[in-house]
Amino acid sequence: MIARAVLRASQLRSLGAGQRWLVERELTVDGRIHQRVNEGTPEPTRSWKVIGRWTELDAERARLVAEGWEVEPSRPE
Repeated sequence: MIARAVLRASQLRSLGAGQRWLVERELTVDGRIHQRVNEGTPEPTRSWKVIGRWTELDAERARLVAEGWEVEPSRPE
């Protein structure tokens, strides 16, 4: 079971005309960063992988925005 996400972000990437895929990231309350890639199918075929850890949420949000990620607005508890 994946811990509750505190931040979600996505980025549409391409490799020339017609080759696009969506990369999704979730930062969870336990400090892990999860990522999965969706090659354009209605249901993502790849599962979430842990790609790192975060310690400061505001710094991570700023870094993602600076790198061109679309960050979902935070939802109040």
